[in-house]
Amino acid sequence: MTNEKTGEKDKDTIYLVPHSHYDAIWVFTKESYFYINIMLILKEVASLVEKTDYKFLIEQTFLLEEMEKRYPEVFSKIARCIKEGKVEIADGEYLMADTMLPEGETLIREILEGKRYVKEKLGVDVPVMWQADSFGLNAQLPQIYKKSGYKYVAFRRGATKRKPSEFIWEGLDETRILAHWMPLGYRAGLDLTKLEESYEKLKDLAATSHILMPSGSGVTMPQPETPEVVKVWNERKGEVAKMKIATPSEYFEALEKEIKEKNLKMDVWKGEMYSGKYSEVFPNCCSSRMWLKQDLCEFEGWLTCCERWCTLTHLLNNPSEELRNCWRKILYIAFHDVVPGTGMDAGYEEVRHFRSFFNTEMTARCLRVHTQVIEVESEKGVESGDIIVFNSMSWEMKSWVEMDLNFDIGKVVTIKGLQSGEEEIDVEVIKFARYKDDSLRYERIGFVPTVPAMGYKVYKILEREPKRYRYDPNFVMVRGNIIENRFFGIEVDPSTGLIDVYQDEMGGKREKLCTGNELVLEEETGDLYYHRQTLGIPLKTEKGEGVKYGSFRVEDFGINESPLRRVINVETNYFSLRWPYRLTEKLEPLIWEHKFLECSKKIIVYKDIPRIDFITSVVDKHPRARLRVRFSTDMKSSDYACGTQFGVVSRPTDQWHYKPKEEWVEEPCGVYPSLKWLDYSDGKKGLTVIHKGIPENEVRDGDVYLTLLRSVLMLSSDGRTGPAIPVPDAQELRRYEFRYSIYPHKGDWREASSYKHAFEFNYNLDAVQLREGEKIPWKRSFLKIEPENVVLAALKKAEDGDEVILRFYETKGEETDAEITLFKEPKAVKVVNLLEEEDEGVVKELKQEGERIKLKVKPFEIVTLKVKL
Repeated sequence: MTNEKTGEKDKDTIYLVPHSHYDAIWVFTKESYFYINIMLILKEVASLVEKTDYKFLIEQTFLLEEMEKRYPEVFSKIARCIKEGKVEIADGEYLMADTMLPEGETLIREILEGKRYVKEKLGVDVPVMWQADSFGLNAQLPQIYKKSGYKYVAFRRGATKRKPSEFIWEGLDETRILAHWMPLGYRAGLDLTKLEESYEKLKDLAATSHILMPSGSGVTMPQPETPEVVKVWNERKGEVAKMKIATPSEYFEALEKEIKEKNLKMDVWKGEMYSGKYSEVFPNCCSSRMWLKQDLCEFEGWLTCCERWCTLTHLLNNPSEELRNCWRKILYIAFHDVVPGTGMDAGYEEVRHFRSFFNTEMTARCLRVHTQVIEVESEKGVESGDIIVFNSMSWEMKSWVEMDLNFDIGKVVTIKGLQSGEEEIDVEVIKFARYKDDSLRYERIGFVPTVPAMGYKVYKILEREPKRYRYDPNFVMVRGNIIENRFFGIEVDPSTGLIDVYQDEMGGKREKLCTGNELVLEEETGDLYYHRQTLGIPLKTEKGEGVKYGSFRVEDFGINESPLRRVINVETNYFSLRWPYRLTEKLEPLIWEHKFLECSKKIIVYKDIPRIDFITSVVDKHPRARLRVRFSTDMKSSDYACGTQFGVVSRPTDQWHYKPKEEWVEEPCGVYPSLKWLDYSDGKKGLTVIHKGIPENEVRDGDVYLTLLRSVLMLSSDGRTGPAIPVPDAQELRRYEFRYSIYPHKGDWREASSYKHAFEFNYNLDAVQLREGEKIPWKRSFLKIEPENVVLAALKKAEDGDEVILRFYETKGEETDAEITLFKEPKAVKVVNLLEEEDEGVVKELKQEGERIKLKVKPFEIVTLKVKL
């Protein structure tokens, strides 16, 4: 680097940063990693730091917490080193999360939990986000990090350019943060005999005379000879480049100083860091051990909604539920080797038990908080109801809900509808049981209520038919194998179980949008990190493409009807062999053998909901296979939209065909993760595909794919991404239930509000049976945010004080005048950062009018308010 004032070449400074990357689980168990990291690594680090000028980096507070509990003497030494600045905490999360698969709110809680621990226990701040191993970085992280008190970010994976290694990273909302990409990974200075080689490579890519050289790896012992090696370097090469053992903060502060002093114009990189061109991001791990993705998605939604109602009961002067233990389990699942599913089998035993914990704990907690709301509201009621339905979203929501009702003998004979004030709606009876006098003992019903924003609605049971409205535009009807409602029509093929979806065009003409819900079975020879196949064609599709010997066969088909919906039921199995397997165009199959997939499909078309919902159950007995579901369209577009943390990103289509001219570290395979939804549109019409915890997707040749599962046997089949450990549990030889949906629409995803339908599919309405004679107002809203492109992210108690935290974000990419309506007038409202602290960087003008708060929200901006009520 040349000095502009003197014309002389600046001397480089190399910042050698010793570290050891901590994995909660991967190729060892959690317990083994605790022992290795604390007793074999950090104990030695403390000794080295005390005796020499050695320095070290520690990442995650989960490890520090456990050290404090189990080995207080080691913790005391490390804490002293941290306070003296010889050991630095960089990253500072509770656990280093995967940033592509968890919700954005989960990522905030990882930081909040970790940074609070560091501040309370050690009295220091964490200015550097050290993303050593997460598999790519989402597009909203600059905003999340900046609003969480980070000044800088260093990361290893996903860089979209090779140089310079230092740049300004800009997020979706245009927040910027100074960033460093590790071109040689976090092992650049690990081999102390090859420091010169690493230096030559790094200086060629550096934007300034300051060179960051991480010296460590995963679970790596400290090297006591490091101080001597640095001393020898400076004696021999110090005239060219001075080397120092340093912390990340030292490097970034020097980097920032040079940028300011020389007024350097830094490159600006925008959006997500999710390219395999220069480093691996392992996109296929988005379909490894799919149960982990499904569980995280379900638990996040469950806990987020429960927390909102717990906060509300606190505001209604009831004791609030302690949810920290629940959140910590979610933060553990979100760890970058847990939810991607890339570790050995034994590492996931503990996570399997979280399912029973959440089923028991969260069911009880949700019932308690809903009961508390009912008790408070019953003081205001004048008429009794039978059912109360809760909506946890910040807009009025109309959606399908199912519930179980139990009755005393002789109380109810039949349920034909529900009434709330003047509104009367139909119900679907799903199953029931009667007493000897023919009155109902139990009944499971389904219905479609319309419930106020973050509020409730009460219904009475009707034992008569509900009123019919003469001009009701909603209908659902069956004509042969065609089902129609006012939104679209679908035609089902009984021989395959596949559907064609049609939309009405101008003039009443019907246009086919897609053929869908087609299972595609493909060969899988890869591992937990990569999908690989030797065949250029599928093993088999439900249309019949693929290897000649096998075939899907429909075993049963039928359509169930109710006043509210039509449900197509299809039973289909895959056989690896049918006979005759030659001359199949004229010979019917007579023998079917080797059944390796059992599939049950429900396709649901509603009277007044513009989605088609799918429940696909699979019993997988097929090792070495990838199973995907396909929706085939004739649309052509070079990109498509994906839901991401606190926003939407654009992704390229047809990457499977792309063969780069230059060598990539990881060749593009076409698949990407999405959060809740993706949308493929040609601008005139489009198809939104919505899912519950099925993140891996691809758009190829106009076809939209969701990966349901991959069956693999090895952690790393070639020993490159990790040890070649067999992982028999990852063969996925079990029963799975997948829930996904499509939303056909006109225009693009913005015009269609695709995100809104994705939230409504993922966040259920909750229905509770009221006690007999319980009197509650017919409906009430406690919180409403308008317009609907401003989405509620969190409603929680503040970490300190009696205030509550209200977090929301803009998701359409448009500057928006937002209005928040609370159930009572707040005493004070202020904008805070994601750590719930006042911060000059987040100052925003607010206008309060009684129960309403008005403010301007920038495109994709995350706003956090601290409200005193």
